[in-house]
Amino acid sequence: MPTPDNEPPSKRRGEADPEPEYTVYGRGGGRRKQKAPKKSAKGTGKKTGDAPKAGKEPDYSVYKSRRRLRNIVKGGDVASLEKSRKSKGKAGRRTADKRKAERRDRGRRRYLRWALIAFFGWIVVSAVSFTVSAQLQKGKLPEGARDELSRNPLLLAGTNVLILGGDTRGSEAVAGGKKIGANEPGAISGAPPRSDTIMVVHAGLGSFRKLSIPRDSFASIPGCGEQKINAAFACNTTSPKGNAALSIKTVEQFLGIDIGHVVIVDFDGFVKFIDALGGIKVDLPSRVCGRIGGGKANGGQGVNLPEGEQTLRALQALSLARVRENLCNPSENDLDRAARQQLILNGIKNRITSPLRAPYNFIKGPWIGWAAPQAFISDMGAPALAQLAVASVFAESKSSVLEPSAPGPEGSLIIPSAECRAKVEKLLGGPPPNTPLCSPGY
Repeated sequence: MPTPDNEPPSKRRGEADPEPEYTVYGRGGGRRKQKAPKKSAKGTGKKTGDAPKAGKEPDYSVYKSRRRLRNIVKGGDVASLEKSRKSKGKAGRRTADKRKAERRDRGRRRYLRWALIAFFGWIVVSAVSFTVSAQLQKGKLPEGARDELSRNPLLLAGTNVLILGGDTRGSEAVAGGKKIGANEPGAISGAPPRSDTIMVVHAGLGSFRKLSIPRDSFASIPGCGEQKINAAFACNTTSPKGNAALSIKTVEQFLGIDIGHVVIVDFDGFVKFIDALGGIKVDLPSRVCGRIGGGKANGGQGVNLPEGEQTLRALQALSLARVRENLCNPSENDLDRAARQQLILNGIKNRITSPLRAPYNFIKGPWIGWAAPQAFISDMGAPALAQLAVASVFAESKSSVLEPSAPGPEGSLIIPSAECRAKVEKLLGGPPPNTPLCSPGY
């Protein structure tokens, strides 16, 4: 067993523990050894410097450091640092999410910007296609026609437009890549055409009114005497394009009006235009049957369309416009034929303006823009044609047909003066500038 003599000095009975030494560090980096300060016995009854009794732990005072203002401001304490770390973590995640959202937004804006550029670019391409096509067609107008026109560049101020559609008496008549009417019985190859369609459109800012003149109306043709009005297109010419100038002059004196512009339907271009539109819809009041250009047996077309609404392909629409005699309803006359032609014009208009057709028309815009002016020959360029299109779409549209009172000479139809004047006033919205000649002598 160990003896008391073998015990360490601090454990010997009756002896106090040696005072501990501390290492004190100075500001300059120096250090020194120092004994622990003597504790005061104040409040305990002990004198300062009294050593604690053997077997008891010395008393210590524990002090808690105060938070310094610098640490509070800088967040130097542990709790503040932890809070700051968490806050920075959350802020970092929020910043990352924000950056991702910003990248997504930038991507969407970029796609939207390119989509808008493509959208408006496609519209520009369509407009350029329409403009170039209109200028090319403008140069095909027969000589002398422009001299007969009282041209008005502002159609929406109120202008009369004459629409003429020739028949197929010449061998050059082609539609959809096919010759139509060249073998029609009684047709003379190479002869100038007569006008199957004669229509006056009064286009204004708030109106788009149409008046059809039956092709067999008895009229006075300057230089060609009194006969059917459709003969004016073939009189005093050998051109397969017809005499548009004489037709303008004849219609002006027949109705007592001034013609500002002329449109001559081109069969081949008309077919291509309807094809570009994807066909048209018409609502026929009765069944229509007929033979165009002598029928299929003579290289022409046959027509057999039921009553009611239906979609017509290009050649069907052209054939319907040209049916002279409805074999399924012999009681019909030239007035019914003129009404069918107006149905076709309305079908074209509805095809272009229908909201359901907007996506198709937009995609096919350049092709439609090119094909539209190719459907006719006119003195009007792109600006005037655009105004005419605006009037046809947005203005009030009304249609009428001159009604004959009796048959005239050589199978013609008499248009009485009272009927002629009334329909002209309805067309213009007021009295005509000149006295209508109508059917002379009646």
